[in-house]
Amino acid sequence: MNRKLSTPKTISGIVAALLVLIAAQCLALAAGEILLRLGIPGAICNVVIGVIYAALVCGLAALVCRKLLKVSPRKMRLPGFSIRPIWLAAAVLMPLLLLGCCRIVGGHWERNFPAAGEAWAIVTGAVVFYGFAAGLAEEIVFRGLIMGCLEKRFGVPTAVLLPSLLFGAVHIIGNDLDPVSALQVLAAGSIVGILFSLIAMESGSVWNSAIVHGVWNLAVVGGIWQIGTAAGPEAIFSFVLDNTSFWISGGEFGIEASVLSVGIYLAFSVLAVLRMKKKAAV
Repeated sequence: MNRKLSTPKTISGIVAALLVLIAAQCLALAAGEILLRLGIPGAICNVVIGVIYAALVCGLAALVCRKLLKVSPRKMRLPGFSIRPIWLAAAVLMPLLLLGCCRIVGGHWERNFPAAGEAWAIVTGAVVFYGFAAGLAEEIVFRGLIMGCLEKRFGVPTAVLLPSLLFGAVHIIGNDLDPVSALQVLAAGSIVGILFSLIAMESGSVWNSAIVHGVWNLAVVGGIWQIGTAAGPEAIFSFVLDNTSFWISGGEFGIEASVLSVGIYLAFSVLAVLRMKKKAAV
């Protein structure tokens, strides 16, 4: 990451990255909506949406690198498929730790019994859209293009902090939150954004932050199972917390903004920093 970018090119790259994310998601959702209107099952539509979304972001991001920024995608941590075992293990461990913490805090399981078609739609949405596509697309944009542009212009601290704050702010959009909940989401979203940034930097590839991000989405956001103060009407399994405290439940946003989740984000951020320091010392 030695080649510097000018300020105008850095701004152009960031704007282009956000446009890539918005355009790809809108086009993918529009395609899915057309298929749904034609009577295609929701489960299949979710697969199509996820594949189109991920493919468009991958292709457009490479185009932004080569044509606008004049750098190789590899210089923006966008190489071919590359997953390190440590981060694959972390991807699985993080949601399991969250569930374990919730069990300690206290709660009980409830189960919905959706129709087969609805259940398959939930599963494909969780795995293909929230897990694979959204995890990969957001990492390519935030930890690949945006972080790469800022690193080339302003250095590592700014490159880690600003995209993470933006990532946290994006999660406020579209949610009707009171000011305290909005601050809570901004803080939690920024901290997990820092975690993903550190993983991408430590591993040299957004694929590693994408696998952690994607599995977290699949497990915590996708709807196969949900953690909250009440059973989720659209979730197959719900873990209903006994403790409804703002800090434990995550307030209006949910468990991802809770101190339980934030503690997990911080713990794995420390792991990433220690691995980076170990590499630097060799």
